[in-house]
Order: sequence, then C-alpha cells, then structure tokens
Amino acid sequence: MTQSTTARVGRFHQGRLSEGRPQALDAWRITTDDAHVAARLASLLGGHAQQNEGGGGLAHEVLTNRESVRVLMDGPGAVTARMVLWSSKGITHDCDGSVFLSPQGKKGQTCGCHPRLEDKKLAAREGRGPVPSIDLVFRIAAAPTLGEFHFMTSSWQLAAQLSDLMEALERVGGPAACDLTTELVALTTKTGRNVCYRKPVVKVVGNPDILAPACSVSVDAVTLRRAAQVLGTSDHQETVIAALSEVVAARHQTIELARLREHVGRIAAIARQALPDGDFSLT
Repeated sequence: MTQSTTARVGRFHQGRLSEGRPQALDAWRITTDDAHVAARLASLLGGHAQQNEGGGGLAHEVLTNRESVRVLMDGPGAVTARMVLWSSKGITHDCDGSVFLSPQGKKGQTCGCHPRLEDKKLAAREGRGPVPSIDLVFRIAAAPTLGEFHFMTSSWQLAAQLSDLMEALERVGGPAACDLTTELVALTTKTGRNVCYRKPVVKVVGNPDILAPACSVSVDAVTLRRAAQVLGTSDHQETVIAALSEVVAARHQTIELARLREHVGRIAAIARQALPDGDFSLT
C-alpha cells in the first residue's frame, strides 16, 4: 500500500536509550522536532516534554503516561509491511513474505520465504530469513491537526495481526478510529523463567464520525501549581488524583446529607402521627 507523502511530525516508540543502554517503557514515548507539538502532546497524553536524550534523531521527546492512545488511520494505506534481512552491506532481502519487493531485477519473483509464520520466525532467529518491518501512519484522534505520526516495529505479533487489521480498516471505508496500545505480556518459559515484555496492538474501533466523543479535560500548568499548593501534592498526577478525591468525597457527603434529611423527615412524620400536639419541625 502507498502511504501519505505528508511530512510526519513525530514518531511513537516503545523504548529509549538510557546511558547508552536500551530501556523498555511502560507507556508510549513520542519524539518530534517541534517544541509546540511536544508541549501539546504532554498536555494531551500526560508526562512531560524534554530535550531528546533517548535516541531517535528528533529534538524533543515526551514520555507519556499512556499505554493506549486513540488514533486515526486512513484506511489500509496507513500500513506498510515488508520482510527485511540486513547485513553489514545493507538490505540483502526485501519481500512481502511471498515475492520480492526489491531490487528491481527481482521484483515480483518468488522470494522463497516459508509460508508459515512460525517457520519464518525460526529462519529469522537462525539468521537465514528476514524479519518484519512494519510502519503505521496515523493522527492523534484528540488533536488531528497536529499532523501525522508514525510507529515502526519489527513485532512478529503485529505481523500476525496485519491481515485482520487491513480487513478491519477496509471495512470502515475511510479514516478509522483505532486504539494503539503497548500491551503487557507476562509468561513463564519452559525452563520456569518468568518473562515480561510489551507488544504493540492495534484495535480498529470504527468510524470516528459515529463514535461517542471521548471526554477530554485540559488543565493549564498554572492551575495545577496552584492546586498543588492547596492540596499539598508534589506532581501533576498526584494533584489531579487528590482533586478528584476531593470532588468524590464532596459528592458522597452531599448524598449522605440528603439521605440523613430523608430519614429525619420520616422520623418526624412518624412522631407527628404518634404525638399530634407536639412540635417536630426537625427538617
């Protein structure tokens, strides 16, 4: 499929470099060259914008608080997938799993890859076969005017999902609302070792024009700082949680007060019936 030629404003990542070492993350990381975009992303998705020191080549990074982000994908053309084998000289094998995509002299010829995904994975582990190279292009549903972002991955799990994903995007018949998630996987190996990692998952939700709008709340930094002073909290997340707790507590108090008034009213009515000459204006 042919993707949009529109310049991409940023990229999603599942990890970063920390002191030169790969670091897996529990939430999405986004890189961009645009400081305004970085600040907007931080306000939409939580976390904070900072100078990019985690790799990826772009000037700014946002370490968000979101495992899942609602995005808009413009049909099957938003997905590019191929199988690539690299060597010290560059790409030595480039196919779609069935036929070569390049070089031009081999394009369209049978590539020789195994038809079964498990056999493809085995060949890749042994260095004999290519690995997935998947590129997703999308806009953030809460702020589509920010521009197009993309996510690149070599995930075998997402490769296995691609045919279903393409069919689901085709059924929508236009831009589709999707949830892009970095999903936690926990398993125990045959040797008894516990392993945890995150895999990318794309779930097509449907036509964004007929979906119920998501509730979005935007609070500026000045308001958060003032709230933190009142509530005695140390960061934005604690401040929001504390503020919500105050609201919930106030609502509970209001409900309990209404219930108490109702009970007192009933007691007063019973007392008036039993002692009609008394004054029982308790409410």
